[in-house]
Amino acid sequence: MLRKLSAIALLAGLAPLAQAADNGIYLGAGYAQSDYGLDDPDLDGFDDEDSGFKLIAGWRVMDNFGVEVNYVDHGDALVPPDTRLGAETISAFAVGYIDFPVIDLFAKAGATSWQVDAVTGGGNFDDDDLDFAWGVGVQARFWSFGARLEYEQFPILNDEKLDTISLSFTYTFF
Repeated sequence: MLRKLSAIALLAGLAPLAQAADNGIYLGAGYAQSDYGLDDPDLDGFDDEDSGFKLIAGWRVMDNFGVEVNYVDHGDALVPPDTRLGAETISAFAVGYIDFPVIDLFAKAGATSWQVDAVTGGGNFDDDDLDFAWGVGVQARFWSFGARLEYEQFPILNDEKLDTISLSFTYTFF
């Protein structure tokens, strides 16, 4: 009887470890909400926040480290009477994980290639550059499926900061 109870206790104690990180190649997509951080000119119709989408491809090499590439369409900021500002970023990150059963906390840092397009009544303007970007987040894993909530910061024009919060879903293949 004591052996049975000991075996059951041991298995119950090891059960959460069965949900250990599903390492390998993963793909994902999600919803992104970005804030361009523009000074509010107190005009009707001014909106420097918009939603967009995010695509993710990564490789979790081991439980505590991975690499990731992201594409984010940040949506458009609107500045009346006739200016629209849009941004897109492609980023490569090194990702560090703190691995718990079912939940991961993570931080990432890397390079981002950003492009900003502005359309105004006086013409069009676009600019691009390569800069440092970073992010932090939390992820829940269920077998090969994952759901993640993260905050990322991207520098854009004149070192302005583009703050983005995203909710994404991932699937690990290998």
